[in-house]
Amino acid sequence: LSEKDKRIKLIVILGIVGIILLFVSELIPQKKDEQTEIISDDPVTEDTYAYKNQIENELIKMLEQIKGVGSVSVMVTIEGTTEYVYAEELDTVTDKDGEQSREQYQNKIVMTDQNGEKQALVKQIIKPEICGVMIVCEGGGNVSVNERVIKAVATALDLPSSQICVECKK
Repeated sequence: LSEKDKRIKLIVILGIVGIILLFVSELIPQKKDEQTEIISDDPVTEDTYAYKNQIENELIKMLEQIKGVGSVSVMVTIEGTTEYVYAEELDTVTDKDGEQSREQYQNKIVMTDQNGEKQALVKQIIKPEICGVMIVCEGGGNVSVNERVIKAVATALDLPSSQICVECKK
């Protein structure tokens, strides 16, 4: 065989080996972290993610204590993000010009000084709305357990039962 034919055979063999490795890598299950990383540095996104995580963890702890439930996985869906309402100061200026008077209103956000840093004073934090809950548990196939789980989650989160789904773990 000529040098050119050997190179072509080598390239074809390497190509086939590469394709086989791709197929084999798809068959091997990859371990995924249960916690996903927050990509954004936005504090609102981080607060929303932390809130969702907190609700899921509290539900898992609560549901695992119900007789017949077994191990539990929970996914909470939320709408919107955490909203901050800042304290405001209303300034009123009255300007009298002869017979006419005019009033001007100006809102200013109240600022506080903490450790030499100025920060807006938070008046209220509004958490995002919980839209639904998906629960997968070992006892999810049992009608009695299923009903108890739905009732517990509906009570804990003040959700209608139509927004709660319970399934059996395989």
